[in-house]
Amino acid sequence: MSHRKGGLQGERTRKLIRRALIELVEEKGFAEVTVGEIAARAPVNRATFYRYYRDKYALVEEIFQDVVSELSAGLGPTGQVATRERIVGWERLFEHVGRHHRLYAALLGRRGDPWFAARLRERCVELARDRLRTVQDAIPGAGRDAESDDLQLVLAANMILGAITWWLEHHRPRSAHDMAEAVVRFATQGYFDALGIGTTQPG
Repeated sequence: MSHRKGGLQGERTRKLIRRALIELVEEKGFAEVTVGEIAARAPVNRATFYRYYRDKYALVEEIFQDVVSELSAGLGPTGQVATRERIVGWERLFEHVGRHHRLYAALLGRRGDPWFAARLRERCVELARDRLRTVQDAIPGAGRDAESDDLQLVLAANMILGAITWWLEHHRPRSAHDMAEAVVRFATQGYFDALGIGTTQPG
């Protein structure tokens, strides 16, 4: 369990601890990082670390909650909106990832924390489900197939995390806007059309 106490000094200490975690994950992988190493790198004593966090997993949980809050706020409008507005929403998401690229690269990368990736995927599914319900509620007579919806949402969440991971692993070679356009194009056109190879109609 983490504690949001301590005023400005507490915020400064948490930032130092987070920065230390990211640096250590980049160097040796999350599984190998110890609380003692995080405290030494921060630098704070172990008692100070435990004043804020039960263990390194509680630290990652707090980071996750902050990430989810910012993601939720940045996705833009729900419902039946124009393609341009959808792109703006996704551009905000990639701008958010870009601002915190070291954090995401450390925790989502090959040396990161599988728990964080799994929890972020679950949260993406939850966000997508909430947004889907908003769309369905606005369409009279729209049918619902919960099992089918869940499958589609899981596929969408994997697409989003895959796009983010690719972007980070390749050191963000495209702009946030270009990534947003690619995601929206894939989501609206599908795999074959997005690749420009189309599909054939049965004769």
